[in-house]
Amino acid sequence: MAYIKLSKNAFFHNLELIAKKAGGNEKVAIVLKDNAYGHGLLEIAKLASEYGIKRAVVRNTAEAKEIENLFDYILILADAPQQKEKFHYTINSLEDLKRFPTGSHIELKIDTGMHRNGIVPDELEEAFKIIQKRALNLKGVFTHFRSADELSSELFWQERNFDEVKKRSLELVKRYELPKPLFHSCNSAALFRKQRIEDDFARVGIAAYGYLETDEIFKSPPLKPVLSLWARRLSSRVLKKGQRVGYGGVFEADRDMVVSAYDIGYGDGIFRAQKSIVDGKILGRVSMDNIIVEGKQDKICIFDDAKRVAKEIGTISYEVLVKLSPNLARIVCE
Repeated sequence: MAYIKLSKNAFFHNLELIAKKAGGNEKVAIVLKDNAYGHGLLEIAKLASEYGIKRAVVRNTAEAKEIENLFDYILILADAPQQKEKFHYTINSLEDLKRFPTGSHIELKIDTGMHRNGIVPDELEEAFKIIQKRALNLKGVFTHFRSADELSSELFWQERNFDEVKKRSLELVKRYELPKPLFHSCNSAALFRKQRIEDDFARVGIAAYGYLETDEIFKSPPLKPVLSLWARRLSSRVLKKGQRVGYGGVFEADRDMVVSAYDIGYGDGIFRAQKSIVDGKILGRVSMDNIIVEGKQDKICIFDDAKRVAKEIGTISYEVLVKLSPNLARIVCE
């Protein structure tokens, strides 16, 4: 079956750059949502823990439970609460505050300009009132930047908004006799655009896996892709000149050639629109479980740089990675 290789050396290289920029391992929370951006939740979590990362961010409680023994702090972005000391649940609205049981560990997500999820700044005092009244454990206050990867002033606008939120939050914790929360805002792009971070830590996802989707004007750090996708040969045959191969017969041989079928397709998460691999081309259409390539190598690399595939098919590296099937074996290599 097709499989994924994960480079431990590349991952640790990226974490070293990230930790240096953030100010140390303790200032980094590794984002592991959606199966660690397609890389494999448990495999990447173990590597991050081995490196010395103590904080993680996941999508739901199911993901958190898989990795709870590897981290001291886990932020859950969207889910119903469970009473776990190290699980922190995101509050996206005042309604969320009213449904979480007493004692829940929560973090307020503040809408500073993305307008997707989060409490608006004008609701901040009402949120603190509810937290005190319901005896919720406020652990953090954070936001998310919508345009940190683009050449615009919007990052700085949102930063100013969050600075006001932090100032107001510190006033409110005193008024309502609540503990000082952790503050965090930087994603991968914001971290590498800033001279330094003033929050308690940065939430880093795509950069840990070797990518930044920032505007070309920004000088990107020398990150290394962690993941490569491989397929094994199923069969080989001689395709005669004029013969056509695959669904619809869209590829016609212009000469006699040896071709092979490999055990990967759109059922494994690659795109039907993908036409090239690392050292060759896909002949005809991508099938659910097969592709055809010239030659008869036992193994071929489908891609080792998600950005290259993303550029070819008109998307972003995130989508190329996250689409990869969780059923594919993930093999950690040096």
